[in-house]
Amino acid sequence: MNQAMIFGIIDNGVLVVGMIVGVEFGEYLLPERWRSKTAGAMLGGFLGNAVSDGIAGLAISLGFTVGVVIGCLLPGVLLPLAIRRSR
Repeated sequence: MNQAMIFGIIDNGVLVVGMIVGVEFGEYLLPERWRSKTAGAMLGGFLGNAVSDGIAGLAISLGFTVGVVIGCLLPGVLLPLAIRRSR
């Protein structure tokens, strides 16, 4: 297996784990009006993606990693709109 394949497995693996955690624990993480399995999966996927991209960024530099994580989290302001539309 080459490095790109390993990266893809880890990247998507962390994303999937985040989604599963979001489905299972979303009811504890979200305000009551937004609680649903779909919203939990969206939150878990969103955070899982930020974590997996941050881990990937560590291969480049800490400054790059911080920028990537901030960039991944900034669209989170739209997450409530997406959750509301999914219900």
